[in-house]
Amino acid sequence: MTAKQREKDEPTYPIGSVDKALRLVVLVSEHPAGIRIGEVAAVLGVAPSTAHRLLQMLVHRGFARQDPDTKAYHPGETLDRLSDQRERVRQLARPILTGLVEEFGETVHLAMLDGWNALTIASVESPHLLRVGNREGHAQPAVRSGMGRVLLSSSDTQVPASVLESAGVDRARFEDHLAEIEANGFLLQHGEVEHGVTALAVPVYGRDGESVDYAIGVTYPTGRIEETALAGLVEAAKTAAVQLGDELHR
Repeated sequence: MTAKQREKDEPTYPIGSVDKALRLVVLVSEHPAGIRIGEVAAVLGVAPSTAHRLLQMLVHRGFARQDPDTKAYHPGETLDRLSDQRERVRQLARPILTGLVEEFGETVHLAMLDGWNALTIASVESPHLLRVGNREGHAQPAVRSGMGRVLLSSSDTQVPASVLESAGVDRARFEDHLAEIEANGFLLQHGEVEHGVTALAVPVYGRDGESVDYAIGVTYPTGRIEETALAGLVEAAKTAAVQLGDELHR
């Protein structure tokens, strides 16, 4: 955006203090090697004491951190998370996924939609020697997998026939699963994606409480979790999904 465009788009009632704070956030983000109080004061046109107070507020909120030796200010962890939304989600999800692994001993994943694929963005492995491995970074057709079907369950867009056909999925079976998710709040698959592997998937709802932003999946060798323990796993996975949703929407 040019200076002329910025001038044209300037708000009718600008708030100077907010403008300075936002300019400072950008300034810090553009100086990963660090920026000092004097430089900030010069760029913003404020006294060094004012620049110091503004920088301290950024530190307080995690947008900046101060090197104790050089006294320079660097981008903080909040800026890091905002610049990489997936990393923020991973950081919030990992302890929650780990809790499920510790309770049930099986591998747990987190997935999101990437086009018509379900992309696993985080995995915590089971401690068992025989286990489903880490699938982080792995993508598969969303119409086939449990997590993928959960991710598609809130969409009003009908999946094209070509997508179902290329994945070898029957539409009637697929739509039955979507109905199961709507009715029960989870989906359980036995060996549909990989022979001998059971997958339980639950939705992580968006801020509106209806759209599905992410899916948590628990995968394990079929039969290792007995039917009597399944209800407990379902409730624990649903609770984990609610916890993650709460963390993401703070």
